[in-house]
Amino acid sequence: MKSPRLTALRPKVGTIDTRTAKPPPKTSDPHYATPDDRDLPDMLRLEWVTAAPHLDKGFLDRLERWRLSVKDPSLVVIDVLQRIKPVGNKNQNAYESDYSTWAPLQEWATRCGVAVVGLHHTKKGGADDPLEALSGSNGLSAVADTTIVLDQDQNGRTLYVRGRDVEEKETALRFIGGAWSIAGEAAEVRRSGERNKILAALDDHGQPMAPADIVAATGMQSLNVRQLLFKMAKAEQVFKVGGARYWLKPLIDPPNSDNAITPDEADDGE
Repeated sequence: MKSPRLTALRPKVGTIDTRTAKPPPKTSDPHYATPDDRDLPDMLRLEWVTAAPHLDKGFLDRLERWRLSVKDPSLVVIDVLQRIKPVGNKNQNAYESDYSTWAPLQEWATRCGVAVVGLHHTKKGGADDPLEALSGSNGLSAVADTTIVLDQDQNGRTLYVRGRDVEEKETALRFIGGAWSIAGEAAEVRRSGERNKILAALDDHGQPMAPADIVAATGMQSLNVRQLLFKMAKAEQVFKVGGARYWLKPLIDPPNSDNAITPDEADDGE
């Protein structure tokens, strides 16, 4: 599936929606698409199809007829891929079957210069590697030029991207008022959240705390707490006030002293 060039959206874009739901009504009211007033898409430019054959039963022929019938075709969205997936080959393992199933669609997209965005589900349990979270085998992500994973956990919503022609990246997102916005690099946003947890723990405790106490209060990993305390002390967000304890402000300010510490000094309070 070709890399989704959403910015290249142009008139007569073909969207194959294989769900049985009715297409949206032809209306000039932009709020049908989203309640947000910013950057509203023109849904009237889309062609909607609510039924389609399986990939091996004429789907590509339908795509090709559509491509030749419109001016400057640029994007196809398939919601969801499972609805057009043919029965697997019993003589192949799951990876081989998935790869051979989706390869013709990827080849058509590459040959015709049309971006194909295929929607797919993730596993309920998730995975350490975002691509492992995709339902089914790795054959789908292997054949796709680009894989984008929208996820949500206790740290918020993220959009992970990996592909042949794009830099691997994970972005933190916000979804407010029917619109998506970028909150920043996911790692930076997570670190900001963890720093706030440490500050809140110190404030709630009301007195200096050792790293081990902060770990117990926040539920964060010990190594993460020690590393963050080192960085926060350098930035004077917290202060080392004696031994390996930290507080929100310096308790004393003797001559020739500073707030510098080393990562090794930020132990677990032992």
